[in-house]
Amino acid sequence: MNSEEIEKLYRGSIKELYTLYSKASKDDILNWMNSRPSAEMKFVEVEGDKEIVVVIPTANAFGEFASHVKKLYKGLQIIFVESNGPLFNYARSVNAGIKEAIKYKPRWIVISNDDIIRIESIEKLKDELSTVSNVELVMASKSDYHTYNVLIINPKDWFIKGMRAFGKIANLAPAKVYGEILKYRGKLGVKYITIIQKMVPFSKYIGKGIVTLNCGSFAIVKPKENLMDPTFINSHEDLLLSLSYKHEIINFKLKEKKGASLGFGELRFAKIFVNEIYFNYLIEKNRIRLDDLVIGD
Repeated sequence: MNSEEIEKLYRGSIKELYTLYSKASKDDILNWMNSRPSAEMKFVEVEGDKEIVVVIPTANAFGEFASHVKKLYKGLQIIFVESNGPLFNYARSVNAGIKEAIKYKPRWIVISNDDIIRIESIEKLKDELSTVSNVELVMASKSDYHTYNVLIINPKDWFIKGMRAFGKIANLAPAKVYGEILKYRGKLGVKYITIIQKMVPFSKYIGKGIVTLNCGSFAIVKPKENLMDPTFINSHEDLLLSLSYKHEIINFKLKEKKGASLGFGELRFAKIFVNEIYFNYLIEKNRIRLDDLVIGD
């Protein structure tokens, strides 16, 4: 299947996405992901303290979300990276924003969603960061949508079948969609899947894998270009970032709206699955190392 055909199916209905996974090969999908063009991006900046620069991907730099988050980060230099449409790519927006932020020679760069509801004070953020050393990645206090545990697991067959059945009965989008697409896991090269740990309280029984911490929707990084892998399409780039750098968690709390940008419906999780394919490819090529399977039989 060529990239044009895949792109058309990827932008289509849930039925068309299921067709994509049933008909396309792993190599077809990986080639398409690597060759996707970038959406247009533009920067909208708010002047402030340049020791800490905030990079915020957004669909509308003058919209409701951006206007609210601008007030939360008041006093800091803010770079909104405005981009939207079917080719929007979170990692590319973040990388572009970080490249722009580096011009100011900041000590730290905050990567933030635009759907933040509230944060602790900027002074608290500065105080917490003043004690951090010898790490390139800083995470906020643990929450449901940032700084949370993720399973990277090779699930047993009974669990996949159970996902599909339970997802349909309970109308639980991620279980329903993943259970359906994982019928093709062999030809798609998907040995491991990623699951938020709190969604599976009996994780030690479902297969072998690891538990790791994901920065999620909020991260603070040392200035460095190309921190996120732009092959990912709006998922898993934060997980790879979290696996790639030594981190520290600071006592800094924030709250955001869940699913405000991409939603939590079946279409979202069907689109996300392409990233499971690429994530497994990185494991296969030893760009992600899972040497110690610390959970499961």
